[in-house]
Amino acid sequence: MSRSMRLVSRRDFLRLSAAVTGVGLLAACAPQPAAPAAETGQDAAAAPDQAKPHLIWTGWNALEWYEPVAAQFMVENPDIEVEYRQLSDYKQQITLLAAGEQCDVIVTRDDDKAGFASAGFIRPVGEEEGVQALVDDLYPANLQAMSYEGNLFGLPYYTDFHTIHYNSKLLEQAGFTEPPATLDELKNVCLEIKNQGIVDYPLYFWLYQESNFKEPMYSLVYGSKGEWVDDNWEPICDQPGSVVEQILDWMAQAMNDWKIVDSASLEMLDADVTELLQNGQTVFASGNRYDLRTLNDPEQTAQAVAGERVFRPMLMPGFEGAGQGAVAWTRQYTVNTTAVDPEAAFRLQYFAGGKNKDGEYWVAKQWHERFGLGFAYKSLATDPQIVEGENAWGDPELFAQQKETAVSRKGVDAPWYSEWDNAMQAEWHKAMLGQISSAEATKAMADKWRELKTNYDAG
Repeated sequence: MSRSMRLVSRRDFLRLSAAVTGVGLLAACAPQPAAPAAETGQDAAAAPDQAKPHLIWTGWNALEWYEPVAAQFMVENPDIEVEYRQLSDYKQQITLLAAGEQCDVIVTRDDDKAGFASAGFIRPVGEEEGVQALVDDLYPANLQAMSYEGNLFGLPYYTDFHTIHYNSKLLEQAGFTEPPATLDELKNVCLEIKNQGIVDYPLYFWLYQESNFKEPMYSLVYGSKGEWVDDNWEPICDQPGSVVEQILDWMAQAMNDWKIVDSASLEMLDADVTELLQNGQTVFASGNRYDLRTLNDPEQTAQAVAGERVFRPMLMPGFEGAGQGAVAWTRQYTVNTTAVDPEAAFRLQYFAGGKNKDGEYWVAKQWHERFGLGFAYKSLATDPQIVEGENAWGDPELFAQQKETAVSRKGVDAPWYSEWDNAMQAEWHKAMLGQISSAEATKAMADKWRELKTNYDAG
């Protein structure tokens, strides 16, 4: 059966996801008594004694991120109540959906969109009023990332790419005025920094096996124009001398031979690595574009200096040069097919991922102002508030240059992607620890992909 005709059952989706979740139901998202749903805002106004729909909005970010957004939505939509509930891990969303827990509007990762859509957990929104105007303003790559089999399922939370950041003052202290452009140059600069005793480990990546591990991995591979699968979703990473294999070799040497990367990185989250860079304990650190907002804020980073950009981004280095590739993603808001009030849930999705009642991208702009998160709408690129912010803490010209080659992960639309990604991370770890060769790791990655694809096609 063709991929376009195959529909994953919920049982199949749970089987594919079992290795990823490994968690029980989240107590905080226990079912709530369903309130009678108001069909429209006008109906609610006509029947004030009718209970408001109570929407549950789930995501992995902290309450202090989302509560102001939920509060503003309720100001503009007084006929709807919204409660944001934070998941301790994004993977718990799969268990909640499969168990039928109330989760009306869902903060969704690219990894899970295809699986959620195939299993029937989320509904298309492309035909809803006002969506086409949003679509016309979306960057094509972001539109593609929120679509599945011709239908639009998500509206954007944010989009960004992954590269390496550096402490410009420490780099200058070592005698360098420009960041390295290739991985070989990065190795040599790090060795010189280490030899001078400026820091013990000049380069850190967050490599703990969890959701964000994939970002440094993919950017390293894409920076050298490599890939795990081809356009037909057939594995190519196990071909002799593949870029994935070469990157694994480079990382293993950086950690075990050159000792420019701390093996403790294997247990580090993104926040751990960012803190090391903030405190001057490393010179180069794996990072997302938006991390510069925090890094160059003196109120959040002791090493930052008001009016200066101490921390700077660099084009992702590769074997042949800089800026040839990086991984990009589109986090998104989706609506559960079992939402207690689909119309109310869509209004929240449209507000969060689109425009407010004044026709402004209110949420996207406050995400950028508060946290530096990237935006998926073309018109925001020239918004004065956006431009002023990026000039203060970032490098808009470099951002634009890297965006030209930053791409979404190939194969992420495969419903089995999440389970494969989890297995692939484990093989990456084994190779860096020297437990297996890089060639053995890439073969295991490819074999796992073929196994999951075969199981999926067999139904």
